[in-house]
Amino acid sequence: MIKIGLQKAVILLHAFPLNKDMYHFQIQAFQKENIPFIAVDYPGFGDNPPPEVDYTIETLTDSIFWQAHQIGVKELILIGDSMGGYIMFQMWKKYKEYIKGLIFTATRAEADTEEAKKARYALIKRVEENGKDFLIDAMIEAQTSPKTKQDEKKIRTLRCIMEKATEKGIVKALKALAEREDNTKILDTIYVPTLVIAGKDDEKVTPPSIVKHIADGIDGAKFYEIENSAHLPPFENPDEYNKIIIPFIKEIFKEK
Repeated sequence: MIKIGLQKAVILLHAFPLNKDMYHFQIQAFQKENIPFIAVDYPGFGDNPPPEVDYTIETLTDSIFWQAHQIGVKELILIGDSMGGYIMFQMWKKYKEYIKGLIFTATRAEADTEEAKKARYALIKRVEENGKDFLIDAMIEAQTSPKTKQDEKKIRTLRCIMEKATEKGIVKALKALAEREDNTKILDTIYVPTLVIAGKDDEKVTPPSIVKHIADGIDGAKFYEIENSAHLPPFENPDEYNKIIIPFIKEIFKEK
């Protein structure tokens, strides 16, 4: 899904195991505010066919960047939730001259520990043997706040988004996540305006204290905690999320 104006765009990078539809409320707001954007689906998620070969966060990042570059976008603001944040770090390493702003959401700079890596490969084995349903149940439980869990419509929508993920896409993404690089050492190289946003109720995936490490390492970064959200603030509490990000984006993209 692409809305392009001028040579600027916000790139929306989704969490695992969701797709671009998790940014439905941001897309609506961007359309209203005439903010150009590119909403990405990773291979095997949403409308993107499953990959035939393994990929890394680096090769996925290259693909996403060139999608934007080939349609003429020269100035980027990146928004990434969870897995999307890992892509943002890689984008900064390789293509920083194109990046004008960063919005890290419910993500971390650290690589997986050996324990976490083993857990991802155990998940891969279970998905290959038993399918994806158990994983979707576990992700909904881990990634949502008590407030979100009480909203049956929102939970149904979230499940529908996750169910569009293919098992092959899930397996390939888990491998890429397990093998990603540590990014703590590049935090002090980031010099563009940066927001770092955590879900206040994220106790199981990226607690606010972990997310805040990113803000602490980037000079001038602003840190926010959003209530009534856990690992998916753009989806769980979009009103509060949009209040933070829309003025930030408009200020960066304003006419010079």
